[in-house]
Amino acid sequence: MDSAFVTRNGNGRPAAYTPQSLMPTNQAPAGTPTITVAVTFFADLRRFLPRGADGPQRYTIPAGSTVTDLLAAIGIAPDTELTAAVDGELAAIDTPLREGADVMLLSPMEGG
Repeated sequence: MDSAFVTRNGNGRPAAYTPQSLMPTNQAPAGTPTITVAVTFFADLRRFLPRGADGPQRYTIPAGSTVTDLLAAIGIAPDTELTAAVDGELAAIDTPLREGADVMLLSPMEGG
């Protein structure tokens, strides 16, 4: 990932790109095709929501990105245990994303 696109959130760790525009047009390499996906965070993954935000967040990422690429753009560590769904179906982390995809990120649940 190009470090020119990385921002920091309030707690000092790499943050998600600005919702609505992960790659602002004034920073994206010219001619780079992009897609926009909606991401809904559940359980403790809601900590990745921008401050004061609620509900699905839109992220613009390079065309051809996978769930793994999206997680990296958001700032979620690659070893984080989570379940991903794309368009209502369970998805592997190497699942390619398409324009308008609805991505849900869930943490494993414990208890009984």
